[in-house]
Amino acid sequence: MNAVIPYRQTVRAAGRKLAKLFGRSGIEAGGGGWRWSGSPTLPAPQQSTLAARGPAKARAAALSVNNPTAARIVETWCAALIGKGWQSQSQHPDRNVARGLNDEFETLVAPLLPQIARAVVRDGEAFLRILNGPEGIRLLQLPADQIDPAMTSDLANGSRIVAGIEFDPTETPVAYHVLPDAPGTPFARYGETMRIPASEILHIFDPLFPGQVRGITWLAPVLLKLADADAASDAMMMNLKTQSLFAAFITDPDGGAAGFTGTEKDGTINLALEPGTTRILPPGADVRFAQPGGGLSQQVEFIKAQLHEIAAGAGLMYEQISTDLSSTNYSSARFGLLEFRRRAEMLQRLLIEGQLLRPLWRRWIDWKALAGDVPSDGASLSDYRAVRFVPPGWQWVDPLKEVNADARAIEAGLKSRAEVVAGRGRDINELDEEIAADRRTARQEGDA
Repeated sequence: MNAVIPYRQTVRAAGRKLAKLFGRSGIEAGGGGWRWSGSPTLPAPQQSTLAARGPAKARAAALSVNNPTAARIVETWCAALIGKGWQSQSQHPDRNVARGLNDEFETLVAPLLPQIARAVVRDGEAFLRILNGPEGIRLLQLPADQIDPAMTSDLANGSRIVAGIEFDPTETPVAYHVLPDAPGTPFARYGETMRIPASEILHIFDPLFPGQVRGITWLAPVLLKLADADAASDAMMMNLKTQSLFAAFITDPDGGAAGFTGTEKDGTINLALEPGTTRILPPGADVRFAQPGGGLSQQVEFIKAQLHEIAAGAGLMYEQISTDLSSTNYSSARFGLLEFRRRAEMLQRLLIEGQLLRPLWRRWIDWKALAGDVPSDGASLSDYRAVRFVPPGWQWVDPLKEVNADARAIEAGLKSRAEVVAGRGRDINELDEEIAADRRTARQEGDA
């Protein structure tokens, strides 16, 4: 009778065979050797992000209010995602109805957009609760830690709770387990969590790995460098301050003050050298002035190099976090901005529009239908649900060149007016109405 090989031994044997295979394959990333000694690995990214989320979030919060570079990163991304605000464009066939819906929705959402963007960058995620009341929908932003990160359990039959988020067997969020108050809130109430249906919560975050449940701060790749660069900068400053405390050292072989006068304390004579003073020192006396530590320029260049790495890790340009434009010209600025805006537009569509504005608009319209404010029949409700969102426009380095390029693209049929106007963060219908109003005013003034 053949012996049954235990499961673990089988797995280990297979692992050894794979290791030998990869070792012979010539792919260094899967090989071994002393060069990989101490190199970090991430075998379970979902579990690792959950474990790192809390400490990384707390460190990012501290740096974002104490470190100028970290604060700049958060505010730069906030401005890129939100800018001067998003415009909603209801596609309802009645333009008066559409205009009223747009104004009401933008008034509801606009005050919260910067706070949500900052939370997404700083904390890695943002939660928005939709409260229904007699006066309409009210939006409440929840701190990330109010969604109980410690609640994880198996509910059987494929359902589970992971870090405060409840999933059904299809991996769809069905509820959020929310603490009565966020930890650290003054006069916070502590008790059992509230189970709030997923239809009342919007969770905005950028997942890095499949199956990731909670977000991690966008500062995670650069947190350690930010802390080290901040400490190095402070050390350089204190070094210069300390060196500047000493002006000169006087050496007198006779044990005196080499002809200088001052106040004596504990055997040391302290004196001041007035500007323009000329002294003839006794033979053998000497005055040596303290010199600042050498290598300051190299230290400054090293700190600058660190800022370049921090900017790359944060997805920004060096000029954006340092405001140093000394080496920037039109071509380099345009190239860098195009790369940055390509990523920013992706995140705008994924996070702000896809995870926040569109689902919120649909739930807002559905609530209005339940309240009787809009028709609830299928055809009418479809007209009310139809919407487009216009992100904030970008200001270019050289507006004249860009306007001329857009005008030629429209003439050549490579772009539409709607595309160009939307790229500048405007609603083409509103723009056409404003142009028509300007022309009417000009005609009236001409007739007068």
